[in-house]
Amino acid sequence: MATYRGRKNDICRKVGFNIWGQANCPSSKRPYPTGQHGPNQRDRRTSEYGEQLLAKQVIRRYYHMLEKQFYRTFGRARRMHGDTSLNFLRLLELRLATAVWRLGYAKTVFQARQMVVHCHILVNGQIVNVPSYTLKVGDVISVRDRDSSKGIARMNHYEGAPVPAYIEVDVPGMTGKIIALPEREDFPKFFEEQKVVEFYAR
Repeated sequence: MATYRGRKNDICRKVGFNIWGQANCPSSKRPYPTGQHGPNQRDRRTSEYGEQLLAKQVIRRYYHMLEKQFYRTFGRARRMHGDTSLNFLRLLELRLATAVWRLGYAKTVFQARQMVVHCHILVNGQIVNVPSYTLKVGDVISVRDRDSSKGIARMNHYEGAPVPAYIEVDVPGMTGKIIALPEREDFPKFFEEQKVVEFYAR
């Protein structure tokens, strides 16, 4: 499946709510798909398969991933010990691009991916330009020590970012350390990860 090139707001309107929590998202006023028939689709009945598919698409879009990459991540979670759904969310949350977004260096997950690809981010002092790089407990994420890299973080007002509890942040030093694995309360409440498990178990 190719990279989505359309408007991000259309995704929110399709699922019926503001996925990324952006201000002034049209889905807040128009929680239905675009087009003249969009309002008529708001109350349309959905099959069990449709609900599972939608739950999968919401999480996949939230983390800005392609279908093949998303499915491979689920496969990794299924081979791990413990709760598959929680392991799956943890693998998604510990992606480097997600951590950059959580630390506030980027306004969106899309910008976070771009920052990583353009070599603005370090992991344990080394440049990592792979957005899907999986972080581990103890890893330190930092902004590269150059004006262009730090300027992006300052422009996004990273100091006021709501950093989750599993990341220990050093605001003046522009660094963040993974100190624990994310727990369920660290993920958005609208995630329905069990439906994703059921979708791939079909």
